[in-house]
Amino acid sequence: MARFFNIAGPCNPERHYMLPAEARLPDLLGLVEQDQYFVLHAARQTGKTTAMRAFAARLRERGLVAVHATLETSQGFTEVSAAEPQWIQAITHAAALVLPAPQCPPPVGAEVPVGARLHAFLSAWSREVHGRVVVLLDEVNVVSGPALVSLLRQLRAGFPDRPHAFPASIGLVGMRDLRDYLATAKDGSAVNPGSPFNIKSDSVTLRNFSAEEVGVLYAQHATDTGQAFSPAAVARSFWWTQGQPFLVNALARIAVGQLAAGATAVTDAHVDQAKERLVAARTTHLDSLAERMKEPRVARIVEAVIAGDIPRAIAFDSDDFQYALDLGLLRHGEQGAEAACPLYREVLARQVTHNLQASLPPPNWPWRTAGGRLDFPALVEAFRSWWRANADMLVSDIALYPEAVPHIAFMAFLQRVVNGGGRVEREYASGRGAVDIVVDYAGDRFVVELKRVRPRDGLDAVRASGEAQLSAYLDALGLREGWLLVFDQHPGRSWEDRLWSGEVEVDGRLLRVRGV
Repeated sequence: MARFFNIAGPCNPERHYMLPAEARLPDLLGLVEQDQYFVLHAARQTGKTTAMRAFAARLRERGLVAVHATLETSQGFTEVSAAEPQWIQAITHAAALVLPAPQCPPPVGAEVPVGARLHAFLSAWSREVHGRVVVLLDEVNVVSGPALVSLLRQLRAGFPDRPHAFPASIGLVGMRDLRDYLATAKDGSAVNPGSPFNIKSDSVTLRNFSAEEVGVLYAQHATDTGQAFSPAAVARSFWWTQGQPFLVNALARIAVGQLAAGATAVTDAHVDQAKERLVAARTTHLDSLAERMKEPRVARIVEAVIAGDIPRAIAFDSDDFQYALDLGLLRHGEQGAEAACPLYREVLARQVTHNLQASLPPPNWPWRTAGGRLDFPALVEAFRSWWRANADMLVSDIALYPEAVPHIAFMAFLQRVVNGGGRVEREYASGRGAVDIVVDYAGDRFVVELKRVRPRDGLDAVRASGEAQLSAYLDALGLREGWLLVFDQHPGRSWEDRLWSGEVEVDGRLLRVRGV
């Protein structure tokens, strides 16, 4: 069977294009050789399971009794009596699939009390087999409450007995870093901070693919089929995804299967089209991220990212921000919190504008010129009229993102107009101070910057700041003209005062400035 780009479940080198996982985990073998316990954490869909299955296989080749097992069947079981049997069964099942019978763990005795059975199980297994036992426990992030406390305590209890009477090395694999596993028990007592997992300097994360690795992965397809990815296509894929493994594979899968079938090469244009289809299709992975954006704890942070001008809205040391990072949705960039990659920036924007965009009727004003180009001045004026009629209602309709309503409204209006005929790209981050938008349509490029005048701001200062930012952005893009929309949110300000127009030249660039 021909190999393909996999986007569902762990990769198999016989069926899927894939890269050696250990290249992204250079320190892991050393930790195992030193009989260390460790935490491997990374966001969703970064290849943790594929990496751990391959790593366990390599350890078995080196003579270790190594098993990768998932604890996901214990999700929802917070009581130890319910969760503990699930853990033991998961390890037993995983071992039976990959180990010879003499190396498989023995059953745990019924006389062992609840809360000590995992310890007894691992201890008996390590004593009976010839060789050091290594256990990689995946999906640990689903374990919570007293069950999590018991899991950590039992592993800690056996730590001094390794390697002959307890596993020599254990890895906790999941979305969270070490501190998130030091949970608090119901009785208020914290998990012992002296845990064997308290090796923060050696906590390991699974990085994304590098640009070179994306090229190596895509070259496997060229070797198998003769259809190459152009250097520009590889670079474009890396830019959209920043090497996020699921997205890298998903773009390639759409490009070769739907867009470039029969072509001798996949181009950067194919990759851009694949991005549009991927976002529009809302695959299970992207859809799950979109669902998370409906959670208030996530919405508060995404709102600050989209608005870009809510000072101190994000506590970067908070559990909520860490949760957004763990989801792989955001990252802490140079301008504050931002989307983890440009493609996720599209996902964020499309999700928060989806309902509003879907409710907008087709544009009924002359938004295209006789030559089929976009009449952008007409679009801006149509939006200003629509915003005047709907602004108050939208604040209540977009309840999860009240501070970002102006940005959401304009992006939805714009997307509704250009859908299918052009492309919209956005730049935003929590500390950027504005939203920058580039519209490509029929060979033309339009640049728009969105700014807000909050109740405590001065209009002149916001306008001057916006003009400077827009001019710098135009310079970076090599363009000579752009639009600045200033949303005045001072209470009591009349629409006659809000809807003003002006033009100004800054460093030889024409800025069309509109109050909204």
